[in-house]
Formats: sequence, C-alpha cells, structure tokens
Amino acid sequence: MSSLFEPPQSWPHRAHSRFLELDGIRWHFQQLGTGPVVLLVHGTGGSTHSWADCAAALSEKFTVIATDLPGHGFTAVPPAVARARNVYTIDGMARALQQLLHALQVQPVIAAAQSAGVPVLLRMALQRSIAPARIVGLCAAVVAPPAWYVRFIAPIIGSVVESDAVALSAAKLAAGTRIIRAMLDSTGSTLTPAQLAQYELLCGMPTHVHAALAMMARWDLPTLMRDLATLETPLDVIAGRRDRWVPEAQLRRAVASVRGATYRVEEGGHLLMEERGEEVARWIGGETA
Repeated sequence: MSSLFEPPQSWPHRAHSRFLELDGIRWHFQQLGTGPVVLLVHGTGGSTHSWADCAAALSEKFTVIATDLPGHGFTAVPPAVARARNVYTIDGMARALQQLLHALQVQPVIAAAQSAGVPVLLRMALQRSIAPARIVGLCAAVVAPPAWYVRFIAPIIGSVVESDAVALSAAKLAAGTRIIRAMLDSTGSTLTPAQLAQYELLCGMPTHVHAALAMMARWDLPTLMRDLATLETPLDVIAGRRDRWVPEAQLRRAVASVRGATYRVEEGGHLLMEERGEEVARWIGGETA
C-alpha cells in the first residue's frame, strides 16, 4: 500500500510509531519500553493517543504496544478488505488484532482496554488468541447504549455501514461545528486543550469517522456476554464515577454476571486513562489504587 496518511510530528509518541501491512490492513501501532508486554486497546473513536500518558508510565517497566484499531486513527483498511473480512465486528476486530500480534511475535502478559476495546480483548481471550495473566477493562462498553448514543449516533447509524458519503459529511460537520467538544463533554471527563485538539483532528478524517460508526453499527454484545460464561482469564473492571457513556450501575450488574471478575469505581469520566494516565498505568501494572 503506497504512501497514506500518517500521524503528524506533534502526535503523542510519534517517534515510537510503526507501520505494518498485513492482509490488506496497514497497521499503525506504537511500541515503547522494554520488559514483559502490555497491550493497550482504545475504544470506539480513539487511537494510540488515548493512552499517551499511561503508555509512557508503563514503559518504565514493560514493553508497551498500543495500536490504532482497524480504520481508526492511522490504521488504514480499504473498503474491499473491510467488507471481505467483516472487520468492524467484535469478532473481526479480534481476528485482525490477533494477526498483528502474531506478526509481531508477542504475547501480552497484561492486556488493557477502554470502552469498546474491552469486548475485543474478551473475544480474543475466549478464542485463546491471547492468554494474559489478566485483562483490565476501563469503563467497559458491555452494557446497552446510553442516551448520548441515541441522540448523536442512532439517527444516522443505519446508513453508515458502507457509505463513504455519510462519513465524509460527518467529518465535515465535526470540522465545522462544536459537536466533537459537545460529545467529549458528555463523557464526564475533563480533557486538556491538546487532548481535545487530537480528537478534533481524528474526527475530521472521514476514514476514522466511518470506522467508528461502522464499529458501533455492528456490535453484538448479547452474544459476547453469553459466551463470557466460559471466560478463564481474570478480568478487572474499573468504572468511572462520572462516566455518562457507560452508566456505573449498569456496568456493575453486567460485571457481576462474569465469574471471578473484580469491579471497582474510581473518580473520573469515560476517558479515565486520559484524565489519570499515570494512576491508570499503576493499576494496569498491578500496583494498588
């Protein structure tokens, strides 16, 4: 695949960015540090930038691999490849990420994810394509869609699945209005101006918008939750007390149905790892809160 978009030089940890083409997907990932491998997976609409402070702190003791999921950020997926591999489903994301880890010849000792990235890791563990000592799920998107989803996304979700035009229109809307800041405000998290600017850059990219919307359109949580009865990997779920995208009470009930899972609540919103990056790194690394 020829020269495609790449992160700007100002992108967090740009010096650690790597690119690898596998079966039609041109992956963007970042690798920092040395030691046992920790895998970091962002949620819908995120990218490697979501883990910037957390990855830096973890890299003092671990090899950190953070990746842009298919279609997100600077990981490019041609439309024909997306259709052939059904890449925006939970299973499709899990298979694609498994392929990347296999190519890199790594097995994470700890796997951590935020929001919709958590179901991807859970599916990988169920398929035994990863076997970490534990999975850490931040503000795990394993509950029914919240009100913001219905208000902002549901009206257009039915037409987005294969529509570049919808994604282009949404990207133009994001670039010309305050809708991105309004959506981020609705997370319950407080971001810095630099963090806000990173999301605005991403949401001005039609490919990123298309991937995020298509991912939400194809998410099959009931099947995943049913299959979690066979999960053997220890699961630690951390909720944000101010999270308005994954309501804490609903998440608590969902986690209670997973055998052996632990659950706790910390101060913060849906983007917990961006608000409290160094603390989240300590939690992921096994240090007490």
